[in-house]
Amino acid sequence: MTLPSTRMGLKGVETLIVDDNGQSLEVVTAILMGFGINKTTKCNSVAEALGELSRRVFDIVIVDCEMPDEDGFDLVRRIRSDPNGGNFTVPILMMSASTPQSKIERARDVGANFAIAKPVSPTILLERMLWIAQSHRMFISDPGYTGPDRRFHRVPLPEDQPERRNAEIQLRAKPERDLSQAEIDGLFA
Repeated sequence: MTLPSTRMGLKGVETLIVDDNGQSLEVVTAILMGFGINKTTKCNSVAEALGELSRRVFDIVIVDCEMPDEDGFDLVRRIRSDPNGGNFTVPILMMSASTPQSKIERARDVGANFAIAKPVSPTILLERMLWIAQSHRMFISDPGYTGPDRRFHRVPLPEDQPERRNAEIQLRAKPERDLSQAEIDGLFA
């Protein structure tokens, strides 16, 4: 992993961790403390997490996919369904002991930023957090989907599709902007 050349301060980051497994809560908390994050709230259930989310605004939410009663998918869906809530656009990482493609797609579809495998690797967790912090992905709020823009492709949209991508991606997606080989060669002549 290549870290950015400038230091990123994580000391003031307020994190909510939601997992019904106490050992998992402690492991993730210890990893975050290793990153310098000392403002961590731990919850054992979705109900407890919703209480915290109604009282405070968090910088990131880390939630386990599988929990009894309501699971992590339910929590993400509820966070993303309240446009007036203080945590509506909060970055969300989902964790799971099993990460088949169907579960990754389900996490994406409910509005999570990433899904990561348990046991949580400090390297992967830090990479995902840094990626979120440095990302320019738009937040989409549409009747069919609410969450970070899922589109990574930089191709033109179909004629009937409205443009919602940020300006940088819009420009890169226009093939008419591409230089020909002769134009590229001319730059170095």
